[in-house]
Amino acid sequence: MTPWLNIQNLGFSRDKRKILESISMDIHPGDLTLLTGHNGSGKTTLLRIMAGLLKPDSGRFSLEGKTQPNWHRSRSLLRRNVCYLHQRPYLFDGSVSDNISYGLRCQKLDMRQIEARVMDALVNASLEHLSGRNSRELSGGEQQRVAIVRAQVLNPRLMLLDEPLANMDKQSRRQCLSMINQLHRKQVSVILTSHEPQQGELDITRHLHLYQGILSQKEPPQI
Repeated sequence: MTPWLNIQNLGFSRDKRKILESISMDIHPGDLTLLTGHNGSGKTTLLRIMAGLLKPDSGRFSLEGKTQPNWHRSRSLLRRNVCYLHQRPYLFDGSVSDNISYGLRCQKLDMRQIEARVMDALVNASLEHLSGRNSRELSGGEQQRVAIVRAQVLNPRLMLLDEPLANMDKQSRRQCLSMINQLHRKQVSVILTSHEPQQGELDITRHLHLYQGILSQKEPPQI
């Protein structure tokens, strides 16, 4: 099966130091990829490039089997299809519903359609009780879940989650893991980074590891 996104020979250096070297990767619908590596291994750099936020030194991107001619074109398509969530997501000073509807309002959709999609997303994530709460009043775990819903409601093909489980309590962690598995079941491709190689509660389909700029594949964690 042809991957919807293919990356070939991606490289990136900073201050003459190689961060990523000859990275190649296929991404299929519904892939749930665990990306591990120590601090400074390049995990966040790789995600930022895949989100179209950082220009690589080299590499080719193919979407739907069509190789893009340059970075400008690749960046445009990546930004249209990929959502990147930082470890500490930024939420606007407003209600949870306002935060989740922001991207849809930027698309200038009909307000009734926006309200319906936001409420459906909140209900699916069991967050409807927070719809009117100010985002600044939420716990860290609640903020992360709202950020995932805000990205999910835009129907991205790939979601990049940078240490989404960091500093969460047990209940928040379990709820966030359930949301990630739900994305996987809906055929959204997901890549999440973690320092922990064991993520038994996730339906991991692939475990990739970054070491000294080189990407290798490991056996998926066992439940």
